[in-house]
Amino acid sequence: MEAEETTEGLRVRRNVKDSVFVRFFRERENVFELYRELHPEDMSTRLEDVRIRTVKRVIAKGFYNDLGFSVGDKLICLVEAQSYPDKAMKVRAMVYLLETLKGYMAELGTTVFDADRLPDWEAYVIRTGRAGERMESLEVVTHSLSDDSGLVRVEVGEGGLIWGYMEACRIIDSEITSEGNYGRREDVLRALDKCKARCGKIGEFIWSRRFEIMSLYEELFDDEENLRMNCRISERIGHEKGLKEGREEGREKGREEGLEEGIATGKRLQMEETAKRLLSKGMPVDEVSEVTGMSPEDVRRMRSNGA
Repeated sequence: MEAEETTEGLRVRRNVKDSVFVRFFRERENVFELYRELHPEDMSTRLEDVRIRTVKRVIAKGFYNDLGFSVGDKLICLVEAQSYPDKAMKVRAMVYLLETLKGYMAELGTTVFDADRLPDWEAYVIRTGRAGERMESLEVVTHSLSDDSGLVRVEVGEGGLIWGYMEACRIIDSEITSEGNYGRREDVLRALDKCKARCGKIGEFIWSRRFEIMSLYEELFDDEENLRMNCRISERIGHEKGLKEGREEGREKGREEGLEEGIATGKRLQMEETAKRLLSKGMPVDEVSEVTGMSPEDVRRMRSNGA
């Protein structure tokens, strides 16, 4: 592998980290534990008071939040895990909140005019990546929704779920890119082993899914090699096409068109092959869509055709 981390590699690494967060908090017991970390002063709330309300695919394809939940009739909480800066966090939080409130009010049979019956709300962003791990709370919504002035740093106690997730992301970032050798199998396995040893409940969850995580990296190894081969073939085809036209302009144009066409075709074929492999492993359609970038409809069509 080349020393410099590839864009495709970065995407897979983010998918792994984000998938850990989303899948771990599908269980209500884990969400309840997270709430207790955020509100240790609340000793009266019980597990059955917590309801997961994660929004999925609102407004446009691929638009959904990581975790939304309500606590009885007193609180709606939204939590996002971000591997990179996102200036649209306020807008997204507002959309998630409104969509969550719609479902909440429909259940109670209330309207927007029954404001006294609506719960309070909170929004948090867990940021991981090279800028350093931190957690922020959206306290204020200002006139400009594109700035971060309303985000306030939240202290995270060592040993809890949030700390464990941040530590796991730090390990994945540092170990898999150690010494510039991004993507080596031994680096991935070492990272997962360290997550198990250091990251508490989150680390145990990651270790239990280690074969699934490794399969994503295996797909990356295969896809990158195939892409390089397709690029070389496409460049040769484009060069030959340009020579036949007999002009320098034609040669350059042919090379560029052939390269672009080959790269696009190679990426599409790799994406489809990756989807087939993940479907064969029993991975749900939405998760295959997240990993590959294919639309859920295309993934379902592929599954129905016997992929």
